Amino acid sequence: MSDFSPAASVFPHPEFHWHIVVSHGEVLCGAQGPLHRSLPVHELAADDALSSTHYLGEWAGKPCAVHYLPFRVALPGCDWRGLRTFLGTVSEPLFFLIGRAMQVVNWDLDHRYCGRCGRHTTYHARDRARVCSSCNFNVYPRISPCVIMLLVRGDECLLARHTHHRHALYTALAGFIEPGENAEQALAREAREEVGLEVGMGPQQLHYVGTQSWPFPGQLMIGYLAEVTGGTLRPDQEEIMEAHWFHKSQIPQAIPPAETLSGQLIRTFVGQR
Repeated sequence: MSDFSPAASVFPHPEFHWHIVVSHGEVLCGAQGPLHRSLPVHELAADDALSSTHYLGEWAGKPCAVHYLPFRVALPGCDWRGLRTFLGTVSEPLFFLIGRAMQVVNWDLDHRYCGRCGRHTTYHARDRARVCSSCNFNVYPRISPCVIMLLVRGDECLLARHTHHRHALYTALAGFIEPGENAEQALAREAREEVGLEVGMGPQQLHYVGTQSWPFPGQLMIGYLAEVTGGTLRPDQEEIMEAHWFHKSQIPQAIPPAETLSGQLIRTFVGQR
């Protein structure tokens, strides 16, 4: 059973037992990490309208909140850390709790004004949503569905280095699902666009592996192993710097960690073969 039980709505606001503090895209960490048993910053902001508190759910059976600070504070024994620094360094449930906190804060900051008419929004009475009383537009936290696929042929898999990634890892291909597409159609299109390869769409050629919340900034990754049926390997150079076939016994060291869905796809392929 997971340590974390999420809450879908804003209310109720219980007396919080756990606290996460976020400011300028980073998390305040103390000696015990990013979870604080008491709020380390007693006055959240000089202007209360800019700070905010959100109920996230329960951690270890106790209510947990995220607090947004519009300013950065320096506290003895504490430092500020970006979300990616927690990947692989904390437990998976804790990582996704921190990721949830960041996504809720980003949603709140991004939609304080209505994207339709420009008026100020307020909180929904029950749901996690911001509401425009002028045009009745409701904005919930947005999750973007993506496909991530490891292309395979026999005992080989295709690993790529992405142009815009800071870490030069060999990883799987990925892309957003476009309006009107299902996951399988998006997978086939991304494989064709990024590396010039065709994949089979039959039940013996496309193997669903699992999903993962990916809070950079707010995706739901849907993972597949996909058999290549044709095409010519041709990285597009815009998103894919290079791509190569690797035998299952010669997988490079520089691959994503097992905590990521990309890393799980690669390790699943090697284990199955």
